[in-house]
Order: sequence, then C-alpha cells, then structure tokens
Amino acid sequence: MLLQRTEKARIELLSGPRALGARERSLLMLANGHKSLLDLEPLFGGEGWRIALNLVREGYLEPRAADRER
Repeated sequence: MLLQRTEKARIELLSGPRALGARERSLLMLANGHKSLLDLEPLFGGEGWRIALNLVREGYLEPRAADRER
C-alpha cells in the first residue's frame, strides 16, 4: 500500500502551531504517494511502520487513490 498525505497533513506541514512531533512530521514529508509501509518500516529506528499506521489512524495519511480502487 502506497501512502499519501491528506489535507490534514498538508496543513500540519505548514508553518504555525504543530500537533505532531518531529518524527511524525518527518515521516509525513516522506509519504509522497511513492513510498509504501514496507519502505517506511526500517526508518526511525525500525518504528516507521508503527508511526505510519498511527498517522493513518489519525487522518494524516491515506492509501494512494489508485490503491484504494483495487
């Protein structure tokens, strides 16, 4: 599953008050629709998968549109 940012994530990455920590924001920057959960897994001390899944649950990331149609 390839992950892309939602509008909520784009707002979080703008300057201003932050709701997320640096690790979560870094992962959001990497989620460009071309990286999968498997790509993110080894990042952030092996916790990329867990961080990405939390961001999906919180509405910051979603499956890429083409992947949702399958």
